[in-house]
Amino acid sequence: MCRERGVTLIELILTLVLISSACALAFPALRGVFFASSAAGTLTLLLREAQAVARANSVPVEVVVAADGHYTVRTLGPGEPICRRRGLLGVSVASNYPGGTLIFTEAGLPVLPGSASPRAGRFVLGRHSVVIQLGGCIRCR
Repeated sequence: MCRERGVTLIELILTLVLISSACALAFPALRGVFFASSAAGTLTLLLREAQAVARANSVPVEVVVAADGHYTVRTLGPGEPICRRRGLLGVSVASNYPGGTLIFTEAGLPVLPGSASPRAGRFVLGRHSVVIQLGGCIRCR
């Protein structure tokens, strides 16, 4: 008699359970890396959009990014500020802008509230940084 080789259904299920358990343990450690990278890219695009709106409409645009990752973008034209966008990045954010507040002037230059002088700065999301240079160049590292 020839005996067939193979895997039983119980062995297959046990292997899948072990692999799933290993992935579940590894995912929380990797989650922060992936979310921070995605959030940094989102913030970079958000800042570039705010800067473009400021230039295109010749109005200041305020971007506020809280430490918990909540953000708000408002147009500061004449009259009441207009909320353009708000949301959550999903990771904690540190910044050297006081209160995480940055305003793009009509020319697209980054300034602090109540100031007219350009101010370079950064937002830090995990191991990623979104850097805003004096001339208004925004990049993600």
